[in-house]
Amino acid sequence: MNSNYKDFIATYTGVFPTGYCQHLINEFERLTKNGAGYNRQKSEGAPKHSKNDLALTLNVPAHIMDGFEGLNVTDVFFNGLQKCYDDYTETFSILKNAKINATCIKMQRTDPGGGYHVWHAEQNNGPQTDRVLVYSLYLNTLPAESAGETEFLYQQLRVPPLENTTILWPAAFTHTHRGNTVFGNISKYIITGWFYYE
Repeated sequence: MNSNYKDFIATYTGVFPTGYCQHLINEFERLTKNGAGYNRQKSEGAPKHSKNDLALTLNVPAHIMDGFEGLNVTDVFFNGLQKCYDDYTETFSILKNAKINATCIKMQRTDPGGGYHVWHAEQNNGPQTDRVLVYSLYLNTLPAESAGETEFLYQQLRVPPLENTTILWPAAFTHTHRGNTVFGNISKYIITGWFYYE
């Protein structure tokens, strides 16, 4: 696993075994063809110019996925994510004594023309106040001309979708971000979720 830090945004590469990300994409497609998932833009009644990114959203623990090389796919994910978190807390040690946990795996497909175009932060009123960190795992690589980056407003940073790249960042307003439009003819697949204060 390789790591890089910039403005509290950590980027990790090579966290998961070879073939794992493609396995998740295959499982996502299998499950959605069988009726799992939902179209967030339609279900929330959001206009396409703001939320046309989450073409299909699937809460993974709620579904039975085929194992990866004899292993439970959820266990593989959280083991890899824990390695990233442990590395993050070595750099930002104030988090070591906090009771923080991650339990959500939200897998999404963003088709060409889609993107979460609204600038937003992940920590807001209500149940979102307990969010500490955000995580994303890119499941596939998009060519540079396809864009689809995660763009951070105040850091003036764009993180391109590269297979088996995980990013962690603070959930607060300081890391306001958006998902840029996907161009071309390749969909973007990603897993996202949050670390919460217990």
